[in-house]
Amino acid sequence: MTHLRTLCLAALVGAVSGPAMAQIDILSVTFTCENGVELPVTYFNPSDGEGAAAMIVDGQLIALRQVQSGSGIRYESVNGQGTYTLRSKGWNAMVSFAAAGATDETDILKDCVSR
Repeated sequence: MTHLRTLCLAALVGAVSGPAMAQIDILSVTFTCENGVELPVTYFNPSDGEGAAAMIVDGQLIALRQVQSGSGIRYESVNGQGTYTLRSKGWNAMVSFAAAGATDETDILKDCVSR
């Protein structure tokens, strides 16, 4: 997980940096989703509130930025062909994907929990 944290931090420095780097709290969590699929997520919470995260889905590292959410937290992918969305509330999470130009999302990881 340390290797994942290092990769994620390197991938997200541009997403959370500004004129001055803020103090960043890093939290790594592994969710277990339906059918026993593991979802490793590392959250980057700087003191200035500009949150980011990174997750591995299907062997692919996906950088995410925090976006406004009505309840819980929501992150969307930064770049790529389509948009990955990570939603979590408490210790529960789910991941969805919308292809580029599509308006409909498809849930790809559901019922994810962590202790």
